[in-house]
Amino acid sequence: MEMIKFLTPFRFYLNNICLQSCHVRQTVQLVGNQITLNRLHKSRKMSTCNTEEKGNLQKIVLKLNKLMPIALAEDWDNVGLLVEPSSPHNVSKMLLTNDLTPEVFEEAVNLKADMILSYHPPIFSPLKRLCQSDWKQKIVVKAIENRIAIYSPHTSCDSIKDGVNDWLLSAFDNESVMPLSTKDDPEFCYSHKVSLLIANGDHAKLMESLKAFQNVSSIFNVTTLEQEKVHLSFVCTKSAVAKIGCLLLEYNVENPVFSEIQKPPLPGVGVGRISKLGSKISLNKAVEIVKEHLKLSHVRVATSHGPDFNCDAENIKSIAVCAGAGTSVLRGVKADLYLTGEMSHHEVLSAIHNGSSVILCEHSNSERGYLSLLKEQLTTSLQEYNVDVCVSEIDADPLKIV
Repeated sequence: MEMIKFLTPFRFYLNNICLQSCHVRQTVQLVGNQITLNRLHKSRKMSTCNTEEKGNLQKIVLKLNKLMPIALAEDWDNVGLLVEPSSPHNVSKMLLTNDLTPEVFEEAVNLKADMILSYHPPIFSPLKRLCQSDWKQKIVVKAIENRIAIYSPHTSCDSIKDGVNDWLLSAFDNESVMPLSTKDDPEFCYSHKVSLLIANGDHAKLMESLKAFQNVSSIFNVTTLEQEKVHLSFVCTKSAVAKIGCLLLEYNVENPVFSEIQKPPLPGVGVGRISKLGSKISLNKAVEIVKEHLKLSHVRVATSHGPDFNCDAENIKSIAVCAGAGTSVLRGVKADLYLTGEMSHHEVLSAIHNGSSVILCEHSNSERGYLSLLKEQLTTSLQEYNVDVCVSEIDADPLKIV
């Protein structure tokens, strides 16, 4: 955290802030507009209808966004409502799939589904045209023709508590589970902390003045010191810094410090997971658990420390997981076992020579089973809208071991 102190005389500095405050506000407003436009661009698929009755699609999307917040997705991802039929659009049947292939789309049509939730986004790279020669573009055209909405949660589901990665670990006897990297709370809007000294008789009046600012927290930390001084601190947004500086000119304050702060992390939310097991297990036992959990007859295994590794020895105490492609997420993580869908040849070599065994299940096999849990969650969440949620029976990983 970088500390920003007033090194010039305080009142001279604040007078400069006040003289430039209009410019500062315009700059912040411009930045705010850019942020808003970027967010609208990223989540343009989200509905903005709010007045007349438009069917229940918008209400369902709001529920989905609450359960799997778009703000928790990775920056490179494309999540949310991807195809939105013209209003009104009511959803009575929703089909869940890991990948939206032509075969799965035909399944949705035969089921008379009004909405498809595809874990992987069928629209990922920007589309410059919609033609029949490309299979993904063809699906989008058919979705529009058949008035079928398409929604994708992807990495939002990876990060949320009780999401894909927590499900992947749930088959083990976990003593503790933590994200490999955390996600900041998107609803925390404050960027700066202000701390100062003020006379005991003046701090209450200053606090009342600050409460009138919309971009200042209503929670104040107050500590009474000797010599009738009070230490006061609070948090605010970047746009409020100039206004607070002008306000402090009206009070006899000492040692004011403005410091940038980071957003607090959301507990249990983030990329990947690492588990400390309740008791050690062998690699063979871990393989058995994974195959049963994912309903697979085969997985690929690389043993730590080379061919002399004892697969029956109970030497696995920690497991790091990343559903899908775990190469970048698991790189450098200290764990006895890596569990993921796919890793490159060289990353597997690095893992086993750094002391981690590896289980690879193929990409979508490490994700698909989560859809059954998601179906239960959505059935409960969308109960008031009478939505029939079902999981695709055709969706499958394209790779087979023969």
